Amino acid sequence: MTADSIRAKGQGGTTPFASAPLRLLRRPNLLRVAIGVAFVGLYVLLDRTTVLFQMWDGISAWYPPVGLSLAAMFGLGMWFAPLAWLAGILASVVNFNESPASSTFWLVNLAVTGGYAGAAILLRRVFRVSPQLRSLRDVMWFVCVAFFTSLFVAAASSALFVHAKLLPAQAYLKGALNWWICDAASLVCFAPFLLVHVVPKLRRFAGMRPISDEIARMGRRRPGSRRSRRSIESVAQLLSIPFTLWVVFGWDLARSSELYYLFFLPILWIAVRRGIFGATTGILALNTGVMLTLWYFPMELHRLVMLQFVLLTVSLTGLCLGGLIAERAQSQRKAEMSEERVRLLLDSTGEAIYGLDMIGLCIFSNPSCLRLLGYASQDDLLGKNMHKLIHHTRADGSPYPVEDCPLYAAFLGGHSSYDPNEIVWRSDGTCFPVEFRSYPILRDGEILGAVVTFVDITERRRVQQELLRAKEVAESANRAKSEFLANMSHEIRTPMNGIIGMTDLALDTTLSPEQREFLDLIKVSADSLLVLLNDILDFSKIEAGKLDLDPIEFAFHQTVNDTLKVMRFRARQKGLQLNGRLGLEIPPLLIGDPARLRQVLINLLGNAIKFTERGEITLDVQEEKSQQDQINLHFRVRDTGIGIPREQQSLIFEAFTQADSSTTRKYGGTGLGLAITARLVELMGGKIWVESSPGLGSTFHFTAKFGLATVFEGLSVQNSTQGVSK
Repeated sequence: MTADSIRAKGQGGTTPFASAPLRLLRRPNLLRVAIGVAFVGLYVLLDRTTVLFQMWDGISAWYPPVGLSLAAMFGLGMWFAPLAWLAGILASVVNFNESPASSTFWLVNLAVTGGYAGAAILLRRVFRVSPQLRSLRDVMWFVCVAFFTSLFVAAASSALFVHAKLLPAQAYLKGALNWWICDAASLVCFAPFLLVHVVPKLRRFAGMRPISDEIARMGRRRPGSRRSRRSIESVAQLLSIPFTLWVVFGWDLARSSELYYLFFLPILWIAVRRGIFGATTGILALNTGVMLTLWYFPMELHRLVMLQFVLLTVSLTGLCLGGLIAERAQSQRKAEMSEERVRLLLDSTGEAIYGLDMIGLCIFSNPSCLRLLGYASQDDLLGKNMHKLIHHTRADGSPYPVEDCPLYAAFLGGHSSYDPNEIVWRSDGTCFPVEFRSYPILRDGEILGAVVTFVDITERRRVQQELLRAKEVAESANRAKSEFLANMSHEIRTPMNGIIGMTDLALDTTLSPEQREFLDLIKVSADSLLVLLNDILDFSKIEAGKLDLDPIEFAFHQTVNDTLKVMRFRARQKGLQLNGRLGLEIPPLLIGDPARLRQVLINLLGNAIKFTERGEITLDVQEEKSQQDQINLHFRVRDTGIGIPREQQSLIFEAFTQADSSTTRKYGGTGLGLAITARLVELMGGKIWVESSPGLGSTFHFTAKFGLATVFEGLSVQNSTQGVSK
């Protein structure tokens, strides 16, 4: 029994985990079963080739089953480990007629299977190598793991042969070295080809989860002459391998010179041009060609060892160079994809964008920029001074020096700029308004240029002008309506005053009870109508902007108390109590408009009386803060009426609005009182708000500013006007 024959029995798999076949049984997959059967059959056939390529007894030139096993376990999964173990046993029995009765038979197969299973686990789990060897890092880790694993398997298996007295002890080093070189050459020759070319197709065929990153092939397919040239080059690369083999082994002039280094030439050529995808193909073709050539042209043992070392070196060189080229191609492809995405984004936006270098020359532009400026292609702008080309003149026709351009000053200073009102000039000499933005291009804090964007705002300006004209027309119509209402209310109020006056005179005469009742109704109706007319007049003045204050010096306490006296009569008619409380710190004389203050108080107190059925109403005035020539007063009107819901409180100060439409029918009114009151409070430099809860009453607050008056000698304000008025 030879060392080579024993080794042939067990090459190829990963650690035989029990969970893998159980998982396969739980999830039957006919395609995977077919792949597994094909794997076992191919393993046995490849193992048979080692018998064909044995140059001397016990010495084989290569052993491809180890490459098949490692590629299957690493690329397709650990469930190939028991299959590799089974295939190794079958190969030992079928090809070498070994008997499984020997313990060495099982131990050697276990060592080989366990060794390469551990290699697959290291590559997948520890070093996380891509099964498609997509970078130089992946190639280096694969080669290192394959070398040390094959060394371990060779040393352990040879030791088992020595222990079983199947290999002389003095031949241990030679046998282990031959085993290691043979396996290592097969691993770097056969396994990479399967991982790059075959494994991805098998994964898709079996419906397995695809490997995330596909191998980066060199270049892209291009139509026409370039594709034809690449096809011709591919044929030349394939022919270079048999030509090199003929030169080394078949040419009489070179046969005795041992020109094995010529094997580097086709592999280097293929690796540089095709990356890892081509390098793996070239390495397999070269090794297969060498084995076939040795079958026809046997050589001495020392030359075979030298040839194996050369092939191993060539394979390593080709894999490393192919991985490096593939990694560079992949990085280049990613850069191209990133650049293409940026270009698509620039091409898809409707905003005009162009870039500038530090001297203001155009370095790129998007289609929107070309379209707005009227240029046919980007070449018309590249290398041109954009300020001189599109921004050279102001809207009034005067020159626009680049030194005065805020866009250039901004990016040269390292900050962005914005100009909503600029113009640019088209290629045909016309201009249009734009909105400009400029952003500096920075790299590690260094300014490299600028990106400028602009938007055509011609349509926006047209819409704005139309809106402005429509607004002016609406305001003009509103002013005309307000002036008409003011004039009409003023004209109607004059005869109404006459009606009220004549009604008062008629009531002072001797009348029958029925006549007096009729005249009283006329007076009440006329008074109500006069209130409505006054509200309409004031509101129309507000809308027309003609409602102003007439500030004079007045006795504040007397004005408030007079207002309370008037409203107290209306409160008593409903059985309500009206109280007033004025702060003692409030000066007796203030500067303001007493008539408008009285109007505000009457509106608020009148509303409180209107919406209160029982209880009391209180007016409270306190000083909020004062300055040297001004005082701020805070007024509160509290009632115990129906209250106002929270969602309605923000609406009651709007014109023609009440808290509830039902109150209009029950209590009457136009809904203008509080709107007028709010405007008057604003004119007095204050604000108005309300605090209320339904059923618990309301408190109306407002503040007002008054000037401080000088108290002249002889002017006396009764103390009875201060304090509490009831």
